[in-house]
Amino acid sequence: MAAPSSLLAKSPNGAEPTRSETLPGHTVAVCEAASVLVDMIAPAAKSCFCLDDEDVAAFGTIVWMAAWLHDLGKANDDFQAAVRHRGHVQGVRHEAISVVFADELDAWLEPVWSSLPRWGRRAVVYAIAGHHLKFPDTVERSGTEVSVFYSHPDVSAALQAGLQRLPLANAPMLADKTYSLLTRDPRGVPRILARVERALDMETKDEREERRFKTLVAATKTTLLAADLAGSAVPSKIQVFPAWLADRLAQHLTGEGLRRVVEHRLKGARPKPFQVSVGEAKGLTTLVEAGCGSGKTAAAYLWASRHADGRRLFFCYPTTGTASEGFAGYMRDPDFDSLLIHSRAGIDYRLLGDMPQESETTAQLRRLQLEALDTWPIPAVVCTAHTVLGVMENVRRGLYAWPSIVRAAFVFDEVHAFSDRLFSYLLRFLETLQGAPVLLMTATLPPARRRAIEAVCRQRGGLAVITGPAEREKAPRYRLRRATLEEAWTAVKESLARGEKVLWVSNTVRSVMSLLDEALTAKLPVQPYHSRYRYRDRLARQRKVIDGFRPAMPPMLAIATQVAEMSLDLSADLLITEEAPVPSLIQRLGRLNRFADVPAEAKDALLVRPESQRPYDNEALAGVSEWVTRVADGTSRSQTDLAEAFVAVAQPSEQDHILPVEVCEWLDGLWQTRVAPRAVEEASQTVEVIREEDLALGSAVEYAIPMPFPPGDDWRGWAVAGRFLVAPAGTVSYDEFRGASWKS
Repeated sequence: MAAPSSLLAKSPNGAEPTRSETLPGHTVAVCEAASVLVDMIAPAAKSCFCLDDEDVAAFGTIVWMAAWLHDLGKANDDFQAAVRHRGHVQGVRHEAISVVFADELDAWLEPVWSSLPRWGRRAVVYAIAGHHLKFPDTVERSGTEVSVFYSHPDVSAALQAGLQRLPLANAPMLADKTYSLLTRDPRGVPRILARVERALDMETKDEREERRFKTLVAATKTTLLAADLAGSAVPSKIQVFPAWLADRLAQHLTGEGLRRVVEHRLKGARPKPFQVSVGEAKGLTTLVEAGCGSGKTAAAYLWASRHADGRRLFFCYPTTGTASEGFAGYMRDPDFDSLLIHSRAGIDYRLLGDMPQESETTAQLRRLQLEALDTWPIPAVVCTAHTVLGVMENVRRGLYAWPSIVRAAFVFDEVHAFSDRLFSYLLRFLETLQGAPVLLMTATLPPARRRAIEAVCRQRGGLAVITGPAEREKAPRYRLRRATLEEAWTAVKESLARGEKVLWVSNTVRSVMSLLDEALTAKLPVQPYHSRYRYRDRLARQRKVIDGFRPAMPPMLAIATQVAEMSLDLSADLLITEEAPVPSLIQRLGRLNRFADVPAEAKDALLVRPESQRPYDNEALAGVSEWVTRVADGTSRSQTDLAEAFVAVAQPSEQDHILPVEVCEWLDGLWQTRVAPRAVEEASQTVEVIREEDLALGSAVEYAIPMPFPPGDDWRGWAVAGRFLVAPAGTVSYDEFRGASWKS
C-alpha cells in the first residue's frame, strides 16, 4: 500500500484518529509514562537488585530509549493495513520491524550507545523486541515482503521526541525501503534479526556479572511493558495523564497505618512477645516457624510496619481460599487502599458477606476500564503466591504489577504448602530480588526446604529464624493414636453425644463421599466440604462448616478433604484424619484444640490408614509411618513434639537438595521474550468444567467445578467457555450438598 497521510499506532475508535492513536502521539505518551515510572522505580530498583550508582543513573535513559523506539516498526505497510482493515493478517509482527528500524539508526545512535554501560544497548533492543511477549514470532505467516515508511513525516515527528532528551544530531534522512520476509534472503528481515542477535550476544565468564546483566535486562523489559500499557490505555481517558499516573504510583504504606491494622485485629489487646519479636526483626529475610493459631498474621503486619514503611506490601498465600480469608480478616477499613487478587477475587467480593468493601480507587479504575493497572495505586495487595512468582515466567498478571512489586516488601505464608516447583520459584525470587524485605511463614518447614532457604539467603545477609511463643508451642494439645475405621466411628458418635465438634479429614473426595453416606445412614449431624463444588457453592459450604463450629452451635461432624488444612479457621474437639505427608498432618492437627494458647487438656486425634496412597506419591509419604509411630502413642503432645519428630525422621539424603529453578523466562530469555509454556505450579490432575446446564446462570468462574479428567477421550472435543471445559448436559451429577461426580 502507498504511505497513508497519517501513521497509526492502533485502530482508531472514530472516523478520525485521536493524537494518542497516531504513531507520534503514542510514542510521546509512552515516553511520558516511562519517565514517570523510572522516577518511581529507579531508586527502588537500586535497593531491590543491589545495583551500583552507574547502572541506576543509566537505567532511566535506557528505559526511555526503549519507549522511544519500541513502536517505530509500526511505520510499515503491513501494520498500517491491519489497523485500518479488520481481518488483514500481517506477514511480520511490528516488534521485529522495530528492531530492524533501530538497526538502521544504529550509526546515528552511536553517541548514546557509547555513553551507556555495556548492557544498555542490549537491554534497549531486547526490550523493543519483547514488549508484547511474543518475540521471536512463532506464528506461521504467509507474507513475502514488507515496506517501511522511513521518510514519512510522522516518523520524523516521532524521532524528534528523542532529540529533546538525547545528545543526538538531527535524524538522518532515510528513504523508504522494502524488505524480504523470506528466511533465505540475505537482505531479508529474518537474516537482519539473526545478525542483530549475534552482535548483541554478551559472552562473559563472570557469573556475578551475568546475573546482574540478566536482572537489568529484565527490569528494562518489564518497565517498558508497563510504560506501553499506561501509554496505550490512559491518555484517551485522563487529560492530565503524567500527573495522574505519578499521583497514583506515589501511594505507599506507613508504619503507623500498618500498626493500626494490628490494633484493630487484636481489639486493643497488647501484642504477644512473639509478635513483637517478629515486628522487630531487622534483617532482609525472616523465617517464622509457629504453629496454627499462634498469631502469625498479626505478627506479619507488625513486621510490615517496619519493613513496608514507605513501600508497598504483597501478602502472598498458597491458595485462593487462604488469600480471601486473610484479606477479610485484616483488610477491613484500613487507613490505606487494599486489594485482593486471585482468579476468583471478583466472586469473593460479591458473595462473601465478611469481605471489605472495594476501594473507591479500584472502582474508579474499573469504571475507566483500566483494571490492568489495578495494583499501581494500591499500596497493600493480598494475593496468591502465583501472582508474584508468576513474574518469573512472564505471566502478565505479575508483570502488570511490576511498578508495585519492585517497590514492595513481601510476606509468603504457609510456605510448607508450596509444591516443589512453586518453592523453587520462590528460591529464585529470593536470589534475584536480593534487597527486597521478605518474611516467610510456616507451621513446620521440612528440613530440606530450610537448608535451601538458608543457602539462598547467604546472598541476602543471612536468615533470621523466629519460633512461635514457647508457652503455646510446648503446651500439651494433642493426644494421637492410630485407629481402625470402626474405632473412629465409635469415637465420633461419643464426641457428638457430648455436644462436641468433630473434623474428619480424608485424602480424596471418594473417601469423603463414602464417609458421608455412612454418617447420613447413622443420622449424624454432618456437613461435607471438599473442592468439587461450583465455586459459589463451595464458598457457602465453607461458611456453613466454619459457622457450625462456633461454640454456641449444636454438635457437628465435618467431613472434608485436605482443603480443610488451611482454609478452615475452626477448632475441633476431636480430629480424625487419614495418614498423609507429615506437614499436612501437622497442618490438620492445627484445626484441633486450636484457640487456647495453653489448653486445659489435650484432645484426641485418631489416625486412620487410607485405602490407597492417592493423591500422594512415595516421596511425599516418606517418613510418615515412622513419624506416626513416634507421636501416636496416646500421650499428650505439643506442637514442638510434632516438629521435632518430623525433623528426626526427615534426615538429609542425597536427593533432598532443593535448588532455585534453573531457567525462567523473565531472567533467562534475553533475546527471547515470551510467556513461558512452563507454569510456576505443577500441572493439576483436575480440569475446571462448567455444566452445560449452568451456562446461562451467570459468570463461568462462579459456576466452574474442579473435576478429575473425564473418562475416555470424548471430552477432547467438548466446547470451552473461556478457560473452562463445558461438560455436556447429563454428564455431571450435581448436588449443592454433596458436590459433583461424573455420571457413569
